[in-house]
Amino acid sequence: MTVFSGVVVLVLVLVVLGYVLSVVRRLARYRGLAEQSARLVDIELERRYEQLQPFLTAAESADLSGDLLRQLAGARSWSKAVRDRGLGLQAQAAAENALSAAFHAVLDDAEARRSVVGNWAFQGPAGDLTVTEKRIAGAVRVYNDTAYQLSEAVGSFPSSLVAKARSVTAPEPFVETKESLDEHRAAEVAA
Repeated sequence: MTVFSGVVVLVLVLVVLGYVLSVVRRLARYRGLAEQSARLVDIELERRYEQLQPFLTAAESADLSGDLLRQLAGARSWSKAVRDRGLGLQAQAAAENALSAAFHAVLDDAEARRSVVGNWAFQGPAGDLTVTEKRIAGAVRVYNDTAYQLSEAVGSFPSSLVAKARSVTAPEPFVETKESLDEHRAAEVAA
């Protein structure tokens, strides 16, 4: 082996080692960001659960539609049950979307009645929940973007070898799939 070929082999080993180290750092960064953004989603969802009780109380005292309020309370219970049982992010996304839809249905009913426009006891909790809904949407967007980046890194060829060696897997996205929609519709029909 000549000196030149030894230098070439050394340079190649250093390049491969540098690439592997950069992939390890990138995977660790994406994994950490995914965990942090998942915690942020949980925090915002917990905030919404806490804000729903005062909103329901105010909505009941404002004489809004009892059917819509029962749907909202049922959606809240379903969302909490899915989360507590750890049924996965797709089922949780379906439950959270149903909860958001029920909340917005109550808000639409309030807008149609116009009797709660000046009622601060209703408008305060409604405004807080509206802000929290936007925060949840932002947190979910951040989580899904980070999960997509990690998924891309885990799925691409050279970095997939490093990910497999480090036991890094792609996180589940926080999206509602057709299967979870079908399960939700079946549950609604059964109820």
